[in-house]
Amino acid sequence: AGAIIDALHLRSSYEKRHSIEVSKLCGEIGAYMNLSELEINRLKRAGYLHDIGKITFNDRLLSLQEYTEEEYLEMNQHAIVGYRILNLFDDTLDLAEHIYSHHENWDGSGYPRGLKGIQISLIARIVAIAENYERELNRGSAPLAERKKKALLKIKEGSGKRFDPEIVKLFIQMIEEKEANRRKS
Repeated sequence: AGAIIDALHLRSSYEKRHSIEVSKLCGEIGAYMNLSELEINRLKRAGYLHDIGKITFNDRLLSLQEYTEEEYLEMNQHAIVGYRILNLFDDTLDLAEHIYSHHENWDGSGYPRGLKGIQISLIARIVAIAENYERELNRGSAPLAERKKKALLKIKEGSGKRFDPEIVKLFIQMIEEKEANRRKS
């Protein structure tokens, strides 16, 4: 799977940065939730590989930030493609299910299976928050403080709809503590 994600990252520096940042955030969330080292490691790997299914996208689709309905349907396939890719390799079998589910929503409105609540794996629920926060944080050219505020707001607004409300609460607490510590130093 390493060669596949590397090929995607060669085609898109944005996707590379996204993978690295989501992986880092997943690790921070896992540590904040006091998960085991094994789970934190799995979370970081899932965060890094969550968009591996985008390898099938053409360069134009990879570079878009807004999609037509047709492009959106094509985009939705990346979770399924990622699942299939990760199932091919022994060292990523443990991640396949989480990648398959990272676009499922807490309220059941997500894809590809319409899972809801705790039917969605904990890792997939964490990846969903990390990836949405990171995407919002690093999109656009507004000042960083403004983008941080907007990214946190997006996560808060998704609580109970897109995202697990308990994880959202912990995530917001974690980000606010990190911000307070940054200001102190």
